Formats: sequence, C-alpha cells, structure tokens
Amino acid sequence: MYSIPAQSVLYSGESFSQKKSLGIFLGEHVVGLNIASLAVVGLLLIAQIIQVNAATTKGYQMRELETQITELSLLQQNLQLQASKVQSLDHVSRSVKMLGFVESEMPTYLSSSTPSVAMAE
Repeated sequence: MYSIPAQSVLYSGESFSQKKSLGIFLGEHVVGLNIASLAVVGLLLIAQIIQVNAATTKGYQMRELETQITELSLLQQNLQLQASKVQSLDHVSRSVKMLGFVESEMPTYLSSSTPSVAMAE
C-alpha cells in the first residue's frame, strides 16, 4: 500500500523509546535531580540575599550623604551671614577707626595735561 504510514510508525517508535529512556533516567536519578534542584534554589536564595543587602547598604550611604548635604548647606548659610555682617557699613566704619584712618577734608586731584607714555620694547 503506502510507504508513508510505515515510516511514521517507525518514527513514532523511536520517539517512544527516547521518552522511555528519559523516564528511566529520571526514575533512576531522582535523588540526584532533587539535590541539584535544591542547590539551584539555594544559590538563587543566596543571590537574592546578597542583592537585598547591597541595596540596603546603598540606602544607608545615601542617607548619610543627604545628612552631610544638609549640614553643609547650613554651614554655607552661616558663612554667608557672617560675610554679609563683615561687609556691612557699620563694620567697615568701625574697622576704619580701629586702623587709624581719618576722614579726608579736601581731596587734591592731580591732573595731567600730557598723556603718559611708556617705552616700547
């Protein structure tokens, strides 16, 4: 009759023997497969713990840096306040008196009718 069904029966017989041999292999090595799967799960669990630990550490570092930023910002504001106090007119006038400066009465300005020149090199 047809040669196609004979070939398909032969092919399905091979896949059945492969399935049978795989079933036999799994049946004989159940303990080994269980140990291997347990080891894989354990490794995944350890990797997860390491990842969470690293994320937590980074969180603490970020919190410390934010605290430093806040402290430095306050220090900068204090320094700006001190700088503005030092540059105030009252402070400058007191400093002038402490240095022994006096007010000028009538300033004398020099006027030069000829322009000043320098020697070229």
